[in-house]
Amino acid sequence: MTALNRKLLRDLWGMKTQALAIALVMASGVATFVMSRCTVTSLREARERYYERNRFAHVFTHLKRAPNSLADRIAEIPGVAAVQTRVVVDVTLDVPGLAEPAVGRLVSIRERSGSALNAPHLRRGRYPEPGRSGEVLVNEAFAAAHGFKPGDTVRAIINGRLQTLRFTGIALSPEYIYQVRPSEILPDDKRSGVFWMGYTELAAAYDMEGAFNDVALTLPRGASGPEVLRRLDTLTEPYGGHGAHAREDQLAHRRRYRRSSSSQSPRFCSMSSSACSFKRNANKSPCSRLLATRVARSALITSNLCS
Repeated sequence: MTALNRKLLRDLWGMKTQALAIALVMASGVATFVMSRCTVTSLREARERYYERNRFAHVFTHLKRAPNSLADRIAEIPGVAAVQTRVVVDVTLDVPGLAEPAVGRLVSIRERSGSALNAPHLRRGRYPEPGRSGEVLVNEAFAAAHGFKPGDTVRAIINGRLQTLRFTGIALSPEYIYQVRPSEILPDDKRSGVFWMGYTELAAAYDMEGAFNDVALTLPRGASGPEVLRRLDTLTEPYGGHGAHAREDQLAHRRRYRRSSSSQSPRFCSMSSSACSFKRNANKSPCSRLLATRVARSALITSNLCS
């Protein structure tokens, strides 16, 4: 070991407290970064399992009105695994306790089985029974905001007629985790709700028997999403199609993805690195000057002895 290395070790031992503090800060930053990344990965995997369990669609589009026969043509598009047609309409709600009307979205459901896309997950109560007028499922956020439970009612203006909706159950859906009114940016669970009603009753209320105005598709792995969107737009354009969009552009998914991607771990790691750099530089400069002075003195003494 050279003299300079021994001097360096002595100086490092002299500032052992500062060196330990730097090591601990760096270790804490790395541990927090790893923990945060693991948490984000776990949340994403849980989200994908939730999507798969509830058959969350990959492609969505809305149109004015199309016959049910169009669904067979959509299913023939290369890369389409499943097709779900439905009726989706927005209605005005008369909610007790609100000074202004709320907005509700009625979504038709055809069956209870798990084969339906975007199937609502029943949390409490039961599904609407066929033939019973006015029975609906209500999304959990809206029910919680107003304290609704199965058996409660709310009035809605459906195609110009005032009708009473009775809640048979409370449900969740991956499609409507976030429900935002058309004129607003942030969700308001008190003034915006989602309701699932039987297809027969909802279609009859809007004269859409044998027709639909909303489509959801699932795609197998490896399917060309842009090509499916293009072909779907071609088929739905004559029926007032508004332009298909993929899951990545779906409102609820996009908000969840942004929240899961906005991890604080890189920011914390950057702050830890900055703190370590500050401590290191603050301690390194006096140490370097002290070491340089001692080296110069040793060189001077050596040269005097040699002469």
